[in-house]
Amino acid sequence: MGRAELQKLFKQKLAERGLKGRVRANQSGCLDQCEHGPNLVIYPEAVWYGGVTLADVDEIVDSHIVGGRVVDRLRLKDECLNTENCEHKARRASAK
Repeated sequence: MGRAELQKLFKQKLAERGLKGRVRANQSGCLDQCEHGPNLVIYPEAVWYGGVTLADVDEIVDSHIVGGRVVDRLRLKDECLNTENCEHKARRASAK
């Protein structure tokens, strides 16, 4: 799955729910969190999601964007963002 594919599906699902023009799905790189990718950040709350797949899109749109409820199983822990000591960085380094 490419990141363009994930963004395209988000745009489609947002449009299906009448959110086109009110919610944007912008494409970016890994946002300096490559070990957690594919990543997604929802603003203005600044909630970070990691390991997002195409199968997660409906849940994120319906639960978080429409319903205001964070999808806890995909949410990145605050202690994993922009830190050298994240448990995921250690796993990624040992897998190389």
